[in-house]
Amino acid sequence: MSHRARTAGGAVAITLAILLSGCAGLPGFPAATDAPIAHLVEGVDCQAPNLNHDIAVQEGVPTQTDLTAEHPAAPDPGRVPTDFNPVAAYRCTFFGSLDDAQGRWSAVQVETLEGDFGALLSALAEPSDQAGPNQACTADMELVPELWLENTDGDALRAAWPRTSCGKTKPATHTALDELELTDTTLLPLVLQVTREALDANCAMSTGTPEQSLLFGGMGLQTFPEGMSDGAEPTTIPAPPAEAPSLAGVDGASVCVYTVDLQQDPGLSELNSVEGIDDLALGAMMNLQFGTFAGASTLEADAAVLLAAAASASQAPECSTDPTRFAVLWPERAGTRLDTSIQVELDGCQRLFLPGSHALVPAPELLNILQ
Repeated sequence: MSHRARTAGGAVAITLAILLSGCAGLPGFPAATDAPIAHLVEGVDCQAPNLNHDIAVQEGVPTQTDLTAEHPAAPDPGRVPTDFNPVAAYRCTFFGSLDDAQGRWSAVQVETLEGDFGALLSALAEPSDQAGPNQACTADMELVPELWLENTDGDALRAAWPRTSCGKTKPATHTALDELELTDTTLLPLVLQVTREALDANCAMSTGTPEQSLLFGGMGLQTFPEGMSDGAEPTTIPAPPAEAPSLAGVDGASVCVYTVDLQQDPGLSELNSVEGIDDLALGAMMNLQFGTFAGASTLEADAAVLLAAAASASQAPECSTDPTRFAVLWPERAGTRLDTSIQVELDGCQRLFLPGSHALVPAPELLNILQ
């Protein structure tokens, strides 16, 4: 069977801090006594499209390929039938990443557990507690693994976790799972988030257009996967210094090219209802444009010398034509990439942007090289 695995540590809790009142069960995981009998399917599938894949996808990063679309929907979690005799349990946690020839995928970690299932079946049969009046609960968000059971015939079910009166999973289930023997752990791909070309070139899959560096004063809008080693997570580059950096001695540069969809993101309209955002800030956010990775290249030393003169270039005239293509250049000095990027609009106004500077007029030779 290809869809197997397990998650160390069971449920992960992210503490949000305060106390809430009136906590009840969590959506997606019905109480054991209220849930119907679990529906049997052929085989375990932790890659099903209706499972918790959203927490494994980096928000704002366009996905390239979604393998979950190739899988049928998983059944709703339910109670274990009294005549169901499991020979294996599968604990599926949607964290982690997986690199292959295509690039970097979000992944599900699947742990296979075997042994005596008596304690686990007893724990899963416990009734869920009902919330009492004025129930006080911590506001922890519990990230609960998917739990599958499989019998000797290969039939599988998705088990519901019994809940406390605050909607948290009861500890008996976790204890019973930890007493089983871990026989296999594997990572299965879900969504391709970074293509191999972008990964090899250390390019982010998505970044803000050059004009945003002026609009927001260089507030670190560039998302860039630092190092891009196995398991690395995308990070946000900090705001650049107030003054333009020195580009003296630059002898090379890596180039990431992006294309822009000029259609406004419909989701931004939801900001209209957010309190605390004034009209000016809302207008700026509604006009945000982002580029999607389209290719990569490098500038050799003879072309990189053009970057050293960029800081002294003349200020660009007023222009309101949005670009559909732009490049992010990462200068290098003696084989070391500098922390500051240069952004160049490849069409539209064809301006060059340096941190701590006005929009500038790039050298025509540089534009020709980047086209």
